[in-house]
Amino acid sequence: MSEEKNGGNHDAPKSNVVAETSAPARASAVPELLEFVAAIERQEGFSAERIEEIAAALREALEIIATRAYRERTGEITITCKHDQWGKLVIVITDAGEPLNILLSDVVFPGEEPLGDGALRASARLIKKMIDNIEYKRVDRENTLSFFLSPELRRR
Repeated sequence: MSEEKNGGNHDAPKSNVVAETSAPARASAVPELLEFVAAIERQEGFSAERIEEIAAALREALEIIATRAYRERTGEITITCKHDQWGKLVIVITDAGEPLNILLSDVVFPGEEPLGDGALRASARLIKKMIDNIEYKRVDRENTLSFFLSPELRRR
């Protein structure tokens, strides 16, 4: 995943990859992935408090991916840290597990019953609270969860 794609728009500026790593999609790999991201955030000048906020959201996302997207099989989680075209730090989490849009797990659509998994709903709310902007997409059998980050604290 080292090659950047612009979605066919040749005039759009390419994002700059800062660093990338992969680890097995297991809960035991989460601390290593968190430290990888924290090192980049420190390099980018994020405060210790903001790094903790982001780590809380990232931990939730990675643990959900490891336990739910890879229930019956093994695989890898890749984290890419990059700058978008506006210079904002973006953490991109990619996996080839089962389709899993964490962002919709706390949404109840009209006429639907709420999901029975309160822990997943709470996780989605925590992630949304700590991260400035989040995007999910499923393309070519890959889940991609992108965290767009600013250095300002989110807790209020």
